[in-house]
Parts: sequence; C-alpha cells; structure tokens
Amino acid sequence: MPGAGSSVASILIIGEGPGFNENQQGLPFVGRSGKLLDELLAAVPLSREDVFITNVVKCRPPDNRDPQPDEVAACRPYLERQMELINPKVVVTLGRHSYLRFYPDGKISRDHGKLLQWNDRILFPLYHPAAGLRNPAIKRELQEDVLRLPEALRESLRITTAAVREVNEVPYQPEQVAAQPPTSIHVQTAPEFSPEEVKAGASLSEPVIENETTEKEGGERQLGFF
Repeated sequence: MPGAGSSVASILIIGEGPGFNENQQGLPFVGRSGKLLDELLAAVPLSREDVFITNVVKCRPPDNRDPQPDEVAACRPYLERQMELINPKVVVTLGRHSYLRFYPDGKISRDHGKLLQWNDRILFPLYHPAAGLRNPAIKRELQEDVLRLPEALRESLRITTAAVREVNEVPYQPEQVAAQPPTSIHVQTAPEFSPEEVKAGASLSEPVIENETTEKEGGERQLGFF
C-alpha cells in the first residue's frame, strides 16, 4: 500500500503498517484510528488532501502484529523514494515503530510532541492514534501535541532560510568555480492551455508532474511509481 494524499505535501505522515480495513480498501488509516487522525488534523486545521499519509511497512503484518525489523528494512528504500519525490518539510511519525525508523534510540513516551531536526527537515513524533483510542490520557496528549504542526512548519522554514543564508555567505572563489565541471540543466517547457482551459481554472504556474501521480477517488492523489 503506497499511501494517499497530496504528492506535493509539506507534511508527510508515517504510520506503522496497514491493518485489516486498510488492507481491504487499499488506503491508509481508514478504520477507527483513521477517524481519530482526521479529527486531529481538523483541529490544526488540515485535511487529508493537505498531507500525504503512508506507513513504514507497506504490507499488513500477520495478525496485526508490530512490524519486525527485517520488514521495516525491506521497505526502507520504498519509503526513502517516497520522501525524495514528495520532499516534505515536516515528517510526522505516528507510534514507536515509525519513530524508531528515524531515531533508533528514541523513546516515543519521552519525545512525543517535540520538534526535532532530521537532516534538513523537522521530525515531529506523535503517539499512534490507536494508542489514543486505548488510553484517554494519550488521546489528550495527541490532541495537544498536534496543535504544534504550524510551529513545525515555521521551524522548517527557518532551517531552510538559514541554509540559504549560509550558502550565500560563502566567499566567492573564482579558482574553485573554474575547476568545477559543467552541469547539465534540463529545462522543461511550460504546458500550453487553450482559452477554454484557462477559463476553467487551469493555472499556468502549476508545476508539471509527469507519470508520478494518479488521481484517487475523493480527491486524494496516490503516488504512481509502484
């Protein structure tokens, strides 16, 4: 199960693995946990169309057990490719196994709700919604933690701005520039729209994405490289 949502989302939400309902419908978080996740996003406010949702393992573990380390490792390249294509600013991990994928020594009970820098992104670990359904105290913490998502996006912008400033402050060294090999740049021609398409709302500034996404029912978009 690849996942669902916006293929250009600033927020990538990563769960643990598909359950029975998810396996039947081919979409992530469609059961009771999914309903709670929708409620949490609405409080920000966000919807599934604003984010991309996937899991650390793409197939349902037998008997809904926790993902095994070898299963997480097997799906690692798959998830890395998704992150490369979506290029999110904030990665939200849901549950212990999703968080450990990025911080093997992390503790979700200690780190939930914290804004952590992971490479050039913000990692935002949260409890899994299923844990909130079992424990009212965890549900309250989830409801409080998720409200920091706007702050996480602002922090990601600060990191990006700082990185650009650092690059711009590097002294100009012509001898090093001259030693660099030439770089091939591919320029993609902007699409042409008929007057009827423009009237219908086609945007000349929209990025062209070829063969990377396919429309899903309900307005969701699913990565189409699988």
